[in-house]
Amino acid sequence: MDIDTYKNFLAIIDAGSVTAAADRMHITQPSLSKQLRMLEGFYGGPLILLQRGRKEIILTEAGRVLYEKAKYITSLEDSAKNEIANINEGVVGVLRLSSAYSRSPLFISRSIKRFSQLYPKVTYEIYEAIATEQTQQLLNGVAEIGITTTKLDRPEHFDVLFSRPEYMVAVFNVESPWLDDKKTLSLKDLQNIPLSLSGSGGAIFRRICRDSNFTPKIMSVNTTKSTTLQWAKDNIAVAIVTAEDSEYFGDQLVIKKLNDKRFIMQKDIVKVKDRPLSKIAEKFVQFYGEQRSSEKK
Repeated sequence: MDIDTYKNFLAIIDAGSVTAAADRMHITQPSLSKQLRMLEGFYGGPLILLQRGRKEIILTEAGRVLYEKAKYITSLEDSAKNEIANINEGVVGVLRLSSAYSRSPLFISRSIKRFSQLYPKVTYEIYEAIATEQTQQLLNGVAEIGITTTKLDRPEHFDVLFSRPEYMVAVFNVESPWLDDKKTLSLKDLQNIPLSLSGSGGAIFRRICRDSNFTPKIMSVNTTKSTTLQWAKDNIAVAIVTAEDSEYFGDQLVIKKLNDKRFIMQKDIVKVKDRPLSKIAEKFVQFYGEQRSSEKK
């Protein structure tokens, strides 16, 4: 049965007469009466008792049942339309991200938190990986958007949507015996200091040391940024990690930039070239761009 027939049946009951319902629904009275007869034929009996001279409509027992069920049937259609509209508008579904290990916590606190408040029905899948794995995650469609700190393999396959600078920094415990008054540090300033390195940033640090004929005293190499920082928190070593401007690690830690230009890197937000984003991903990219613009003001 056409769902409009159920809607028109409800209109007859709510309006109180076929004539009033026809005016409300902008259809002719004969058409509405014909739909009512079709319903009664479909369900095998009278639904409404129409009596001349009476203004109110009297429902039969079958009519009362159908009235309640028709409200439910039409509400299901309305609910389905709303949910599908939300999906098409990109506010319901899953946002899939591929993130460098060190970037997830900050990205969640600075961007995902606010986005989730705006679109509470969106859920998230965040795949943390090294650059090689990120390349595959994005090309294979496991993730739509990448948050990178180093260039991905096969960069010709990717569009950079946003970039912002990051810096290699040395992170000290406030009570560290190696802490001094210098605002920035050179490689030589790290001579004989036990260091804790993390992920791809650690690989870049060691490469620059090698190119500079500097031999660092590496105490630990860790997969995640949080573990690397833990060595500084416990005052065992100085952590070497990447950080954005104004990134905060807590009162317990002191951050000093490394003053060699080779330690200036960038965080990129990327997508696969010529591959359209889902509505949710498009919505997030728009949100992130607006957020970046407001930060610059």
